[in-house]
Amino acid sequence: MQTQHLNMAAVDNHSAELLVILVPAGQTGFPSQAYPACLETLIEHYKKMGDWHSESKYLLCINPPEFKASRILLVDTNMDIVKADAKRISNVVSDVLEQLNKAKAEIIMPPWLQGGELLIQALFHASYKFSDYKTKTSRREEISVTLLVSDDSLDESLDYARALHNGMSRTRDLANMPGNLCTPGYFAECALALDEQFATISTDVLDEAQLTELGMGAYLAVGRGSVHPGCMPVIRYVGAEPEEPAIWVIGKGITFDSGGITLKKPPGMQSMIYDMCGGASVIGLMAAVAELKLPVNVTGVIATAENMPDGDAFRPGDILTTMSGQTVEIISTDAEGRLVLCDAITYAKQHQPALIIDVATLTGAQIVSLGSHASGLMGNSPQLNQALQQAGDESGDRAWTMPVWPDYQDALDSPFADMRNAGSQSPGMITAGCYLARFAGNTPWAHLDIAGTSFQYGTGNSATGRPLPLLLQFLRNYSNLTAPQWSINTDARGFLP
Repeated sequence: MQTQHLNMAAVDNHSAELLVILVPAGQTGFPSQAYPACLETLIEHYKKMGDWHSESKYLLCINPPEFKASRILLVDTNMDIVKADAKRISNVVSDVLEQLNKAKAEIIMPPWLQGGELLIQALFHASYKFSDYKTKTSRREEISVTLLVSDDSLDESLDYARALHNGMSRTRDLANMPGNLCTPGYFAECALALDEQFATISTDVLDEAQLTELGMGAYLAVGRGSVHPGCMPVIRYVGAEPEEPAIWVIGKGITFDSGGITLKKPPGMQSMIYDMCGGASVIGLMAAVAELKLPVNVTGVIATAENMPDGDAFRPGDILTTMSGQTVEIISTDAEGRLVLCDAITYAKQHQPALIIDVATLTGAQIVSLGSHASGLMGNSPQLNQALQQAGDESGDRAWTMPVWPDYQDALDSPFADMRNAGSQSPGMITAGCYLARFAGNTPWAHLDIAGTSFQYGTGNSATGRPLPLLLQFLRNYSNLTAPQWSINTDARGFLP
């Protein structure tokens, strides 16, 4: 996607395969200050024919009179675009191009349009396709969109949208890969590739021997049944002064989750290749942050393993010792994500982070509670929860804050260990958040459960790339803050001092 300067007064002399013109919702003409008289004349022509009226949503005009453009697509839109408007417009443009078997569109970005950045992001998002493993494809030429502008005011928005799109494409490509190819070792290769691509990124990969030395008993237990060794890539981006504390973002990267000994039911098990969407979003986020050169320090961690049944797999009833020293009774080996995350959180705490955010396809209960519309958000800092929810609202990648009250902690009580890894007859999403809170302690921490928002199984484009828009917007906002303060709600800490 690129911009091109256009003298709006000469738009009738502009040649294009498909020229897209946005019309303010409910109006049959344009604000006089925004478009030249030739467009008013064009609208009047189609009004007289009865083709365009106040209820019209879009109209494709073939060989429009007095215009050099071969086709003009009139699209009704609000003057202040929200995410739903942006998605609808991008879908109309891509659908019309597909019907015409064309690949190029040029869109006039009028001065009166508010929320143009959301439209740019939606156009990028609609261009994504995943068909890497099809030997035959009917895919046409890549769609090319040019934004016609009268000044440079959209340049920053375009740069941001391009970085977001590139990061989301990495995330989605990784998430859509099958588990036999996207292994913990492959995750490590992707993390090391960022080190090679960006001078501001350095990557270390902790192998099983190093994780053992650190005492990550919970983390290592998850991968014991797999032939693919677990590991923990740590990706450091330095965009601010090196001594400034980093924001740590930890992604769950279970490359395939069979459930382990607590085996999942076969229907739908193939979608468990997406149990690494949290880790994939960390890869995409680090690439986007480096591309934008954001003035913040960010450390990304991928807590990656494969959860399989085997003679050496961990079992229900096992008691594991975590890196924090706390012990955990295993109730379900299918509640494995929180086991890798809790040790990764403890590791992050040892490095005095500014704050910790973990991202995980953690519970089916999140899907029941919030569906695919909003990620579940839990944390121990009201200000951090609010900042993340605000970033979600601004980016159109919403999250909803759930309670982490002491009342929910009882479900994790164990007669044999410090806690159990799953509750019984308890709200699963919240119980998982309560479990992780016990390891965050007094460090500002937030947890995003993305089970329902990160993928929608059943199409070639199942992975959505979420919650990358929320995370990148949060870091963008954070980079503009002066000495942010994140108070801790002691009721949300569990019992870890």
